Amino acid sequence: YKTDKAIPGLGANQLTEKGRQIGIKAYTAAIQRYALRGLLHRLVTMAKAQDEVLSAEDVLRHVGLEGVLAVSGHDMETTTSSTSKVNWPVLPWNEEAHTDPEAQWKHQHSLLMKELPSIISSTTNTNNNNNNNISILSTLLQKCVALEQDHAKRVYQSKSRDDARGAKTVPGYADVHVAAEKDSVALAAREEA
Repeated sequence: YKTDKAIPGLGANQLTEKGRQIGIKAYTAAIQRYALRGLLHRLVTMAKAQDEVLSAEDVLRHVGLEGVLAVSGHDMETTTSSTSKVNWPVLPWNEEAHTDPEAQWKHQHSLLMKELPSIISSTTNTNNNNNNNISILSTLLQKCVALEQDHAKRVYQSKSRDDARGAKTVPGYADVHVAAEKDSVALAAREEA
């Protein structure tokens, strides 16, 4: 167990290594999903605006990945911060990216660049074929799909657990709550995946 002495700001809480690893995995998935959704949106917007087929290099240049993907996943190194101080992030409503799509893409792109080594090294699709840039771009989009599907599954499971607990705890719960199978949030998550 870790306490406030080991982790400043933890307060009266205790943190197990298992809990820490679960938290790291959840936050990593959320950050990568956000960054990869930005990449996908950028690609879709670009494809809709083009009258002709672009070269792989033009596509990579448009999304800010030209030259970056030339390095194979095995040669990339993950960097971690050694600082122990935690800084509060800018709140969403104070963030420039909240209202400006280009600022949002800039933020997503910066996160994508930081997460790229982790994303590439965590996938098994790092074969070195003749068109490595397209292979890695494909890997990034496959990771985006996998994260979206996992997110939809977790949203549904969470709502299902709430339904089961609520029915056991609150009389008439099922009569006044929408079941997970019909819940608009769970359905929207599944639709987005």
